[in-house]
Amino acid sequence: MHSVKKLDLEKEMYQEARLKGVGFEEVLEELDPSEEYDGAVKEAGAFARQLMAHGIKIHGPHADPIAKFFASTSSAVLFPNYVETQVRAGMLAESLLPEIVATETYVDSHTYEGAWLSEGESGRQLHQVAEGAQLPTVELSVSDHTVRLKKFGRMLNASYESLRLQRANVVSVWLQRIGMQMAIDETDMALDTIIDGDGNDNALSATSAEVSGTLDYDEMVRLWLAFPGGYRCRKIVAGDSLLRTILNLDEFQNPMAGFNFQASGELVSPVGAKLLRWGSTAVLPTDYVLGIDERFALEQVTEHGVITEVDRLIDRQVESTTVSKWTGFVKLDENASQAIDVTA
Repeated sequence: MHSVKKLDLEKEMYQEARLKGVGFEEVLEELDPSEEYDGAVKEAGAFARQLMAHGIKIHGPHADPIAKFFASTSSAVLFPNYVETQVRAGMLAESLLPEIVATETYVDSHTYEGAWLSEGESGRQLHQVAEGAQLPTVELSVSDHTVRLKKFGRMLNASYESLRLQRANVVSVWLQRIGMQMAIDETDMALDTIIDGDGNDNALSATSAEVSGTLDYDEMVRLWLAFPGGYRCRKIVAGDSLLRTILNLDEFQNPMAGFNFQASGELVSPVGAKLLRWGSTAVLPTDYVLGIDERFALEQVTEHGVITEVDRLIDRQVESTTVSKWTGFVKLDENASQAIDVTA
C-alpha cells in the first residue's frame, strides 16, 4: 500500500463524465484506481480518497467547515459531488424503489418509449410442437404512449458567507433531508404508475373485499392468490391504518413472527411477502393493500441520475443552485401487481 494520490481536479471533469455517460466518481476511479490500494483505503473509493488527499473531513464531530472545500481550485471541484452523494444518501434512506422496481434504464432524453409484454397465460406457456411446425410466439410491444420523465428537485438558496463556517456533517443532514423528500415524490410516482398505469391502458384492477370494510387473513390469502402462475406476491405495500390491521391479525401473532418483529423491527407478513409501510396518501388509497412482484413490475427510466449545477456550486459557492433528477416509470407487466380494495 502507498499514500493516497492527490489529483489536480478541474470542473471540466463533470462535463467529461456527462459525455461518457458515467458519474464523476467513475472519472476519478479511472485516474486513481482502487486496485492500487489495500484495505479500508481501497474500499473507500476514489471520491473519499480525494477528500483525504485534500484534507477534508465530512463526517463525525470533527468534520471540517464547508470553507475547507474552497481552500483551492482543486478541492472546490469536490463540492458538487459531495452535495450529490449526500442527496443520494437521503434518497436511499427513504425510497421504496429498491423494493419495487425491477430494473433501471438511463437515457439522454425527457421522453422514452418503453417495451412491455402483452400476453395472457396461454401466451406464456411453452407448447409441444411437431417437428418442423412453427413455434408459438410471445408479443413484445413498444408502447404506443411515450412515457414522459418528470423532474424532481429542490433549490439550494444559500450564500457562501452563510455556509462557510457550517460544518460538513451538519450540512449533510439537511442535504439528506432534501434527498428524502425527492425519494418520497419518486416513490409516489412509482406507486401511481402501478395503480393508474403509465398511459398504455394498463391501470390496475383491484379485487374487492368480500365484506366491505373488513381486512382479515382470508383477504390476505385472496391477494396472494390473485397473482397468476409464474408470479408471486413478494412485497405488500399498505398505509398505516391497514398495516396496523395486518400486524394485529391472529395469524401474525405466532411466536416466530413476533420474535422477528421484536428483535429486528422487520415486518413479517402472514403470507410470506415483505410488508412495506408507505405513509404518503397522495397516490396510495387508504383502503388499498397493494401486492407487487418486483421482478416484473416496473422499469425506472432516469436521465443522468441526480444533477447539480456544477458551475454555480464551484464558482458561486451554492447561491440559488438546484439539485434535481429527471425520472419516470414504465409498467412492465400487468400481472406483477394486484390489490385488495378493502372498502369496495
